[in-house]
Amino acid sequence: MTVFVSRNLKLLLWKNFLLKKGKMLVTVLEILMSLLFSAVIMYLRFRSLPRNRPPFDYTAIDITSLPEFLYLFPLKARFQLVYVPSNIETLKNITEMVEKTFDVECEG
Repeated sequence: MTVFVSRNLKLLLWKNFLLKKGKMLVTVLEILMSLLFSAVIMYLRFRSLPRNRPPFDYTAIDITSLPEFLYLFPLKARFQLVYVPSNIETLKNITEMVEKTFDVECEG
């Protein structure tokens, strides 16, 4: 198996070499462009300095009720939780808490 793979790899590399040999300008441009892009990325990486920023405190969000925009639309039915993996005990507990806290219908 490995002899077959190595033979195919050598043939593929030889074919690629022959194709690249006929288009020398394109080959040189491909190599130069990849070197140029690598140099630009390295230049940008080493020129940028890390900035120290002060800690930021986010404002508290009330999670005891649904978001306001959900009350703006007329709803024909209650909300329904579509998918919850039931084989994990923690997720079962979270689902039960959501069902009790919000007006959500849970099946399964």
